[in-house]
Amino acid sequence: MIDENLPTFFLKPTKQKHLWTIYLAQHGDEPTPVYTLRHPDPNSPDCKNRYAVALADPFVPDVIYGEVLIIPEWTQPSLSADAIRQNGGVTPPPEPILPTRFTVHLYNPDQQITVHFKPKSWNSPPTWSFEMPQHTFRQPSTSALDHTLTDPAAADTTPKLRFSWRRDSKLSKDMTCLLSGKTTTLSETKTKHKEPDITVSIFQALREITLYEPNLYRGR
Repeated sequence: MIDENLPTFFLKPTKQKHLWTIYLAQHGDEPTPVYTLRHPDPNSPDCKNRYAVALADPFVPDVIYGEVLIIPEWTQPSLSADAIRQNGGVTPPPEPILPTRFTVHLYNPDQQITVHFKPKSWNSPPTWSFEMPQHTFRQPSTSALDHTLTDPAAADTTPKLRFSWRRDSKLSKDMTCLLSGKTTTLSETKTKHKEPDITVSIFQALREITLYEPNLYRGR
């Protein structure tokens, strides 16, 4: 744990296959279950060629907070003589093509977050970038007019925050999430310097997620 005062989520497998429990700890308190992470059974006929995950309530399994479904495309079998020779004289089997984008479906309030993948280049690591509304819930109001307005999560006028996940190094399992500004930020002029990205979360060994809460508030 980086700092016991920061909110930290721990992923732990359960006795049930394809089911993980996510615990939250903060201020030195004992971890408590806050979510479950569910994967479909890959051996099920309904799940063939499907990659999915859902975030659910740990006590009421029917309550789903978010989910992702990816149906990959596949490469065409290669008829190249070299490829067949390297594969022992038989045609190489098709392989899944990694998507360059996928959608995260969030519920209550409903919204869709599109994640874009950018491959690594000679001077930058691979990144998974996305935007989220700065505000998702309505402000309390007794006005009947306010109740007719579009939810902030769906309104085009709601500013969005830009995030990106990056792997720390090629061999590392650790990832860092950075906040890189808002959609309402004006383009920088030559006389101004772009503000540096802000670290808002670290995902360690694909098992532990720490949120830098003070940095999250800086994006508000």
